Amino acid sequence: MSSDAPSVTSLLPPAREETAYAAAPEALDEAAPPDPDTLKQEARALLHDRLGPSGSAAATAYACGTVGVQADQTHYSEGFGLFMPLRHGIAVAARPADTSRITFAGTSDTWTDEAASPPPWVVAVRRILQELIADQPVEVAVLSTVPGVCRDGYLAALAVAVTRVVQALDVTAAVDLDSVERLRDDLVPVLAGEIGAAFDHPYSTGYLLATFAGHDPAFTLVDTTTHEHLPVETEARTALRWAVVDPNGTAPRSAEFHRRRQAEAQEALRVLRTHGFDELDAFRDLEHRDLERATDALPEALQSVARHLVTENQRVQKHVAAMRRSDWQMIGALLLMSHASQRDHWDGTTDAADAVVAEAETRTHDGLYGACMTGRTGAVLVVGRTRAFDEELRRLADAVEAHHGCSLRVLAP
Repeated sequence: MSSDAPSVTSLLPPAREETAYAAAPEALDEAAPPDPDTLKQEARALLHDRLGPSGSAAATAYACGTVGVQADQTHYSEGFGLFMPLRHGIAVAARPADTSRITFAGTSDTWTDEAASPPPWVVAVRRILQELIADQPVEVAVLSTVPGVCRDGYLAALAVAVTRVVQALDVTAAVDLDSVERLRDDLVPVLAGEIGAAFDHPYSTGYLLATFAGHDPAFTLVDTTTHEHLPVETEARTALRWAVVDPNGTAPRSAEFHRRRQAEAQEALRVLRTHGFDELDAFRDLEHRDLERATDALPEALQSVARHLVTENQRVQKHVAAMRRSDWQMIGALLLMSHASQRDHWDGTTDAADAVVAEAETRTHDGLYGACMTGRTGAVLVVGRTRAFDEELRRLADAVEAHHGCSLRVLAP
């Protein structure tokens, strides 16, 4: 990699990481992020301390973070996604002002509308505010305990928290934020579009829909085609142990990679519609029995793209079924299959994530049922049985560091 290539951290939004991660893998049970009310109070204090006192009343709002259990295929083609809410979230404090200013905890910078080359997460906040309140200047302070390595879930929490704080402010909104149907049918695609524009790559409505669903469902099943989301009734959140691992590894795929993959997905659908699949609008609708016929109709360069998107949508349904029937080992196996498809068919994983998953797979007889990269910035979701999970995470972290040179940080979702 050239010396002027972006580092991993330069691609990730800022967070208050000292309250995001466990002190050590074996201390997962002791990790507890601040509750939403505390986080909102701290965001209000950040607004005052960083941007100064004001005669305008400030409002605060909160949104929980999410991670995709199996969801990232929805960035490229409409379909099904399975999400897990986090105990971590984002609080936003805002107030009307004469000039717009934005600041984030975790960095000392403050950005005005005239700031040159702001980072994309600041651009996303600006674009969302412009959609919601047009030309009304506001000052905004953001405090996140969702780590930047969970960037897709972070951005959804950021967008939803900004939407909620606008709803709480005494300003005229350009969108009817009190209408649930309007939120689902009109606002969510707009928010996804603004995030995608800020980062210059596709961004799924699925993360936003799961974030609006909140932290009460243990898991949320989303259909991005219809914008419907349903809670998954399962004991998998308590009967199993879960962890999100940050491998501190190589930089994720570029924005150009994600744009190219979306274009390839759309081209594959176009070709299939000319080869006997006339009504096919999304890979979620392609039956497994038709997969081989469909891939045979595609150019070789598009076959692996279609195979990944079709099988990922099918695995979401299998995942939900396994959760409902308490088939814990199947959940782990599906995570491993998903990661293998992301790695081999999609070419979307990072070396560090591959290393973590490979080490986890060697420990499936020791209580770690499976693992898979979650999101597009290298985090890994690990699942296992409750007994001795922390100790197995410690062994996993030691093995990854010894064999691959990656020092893991662990988040308890």
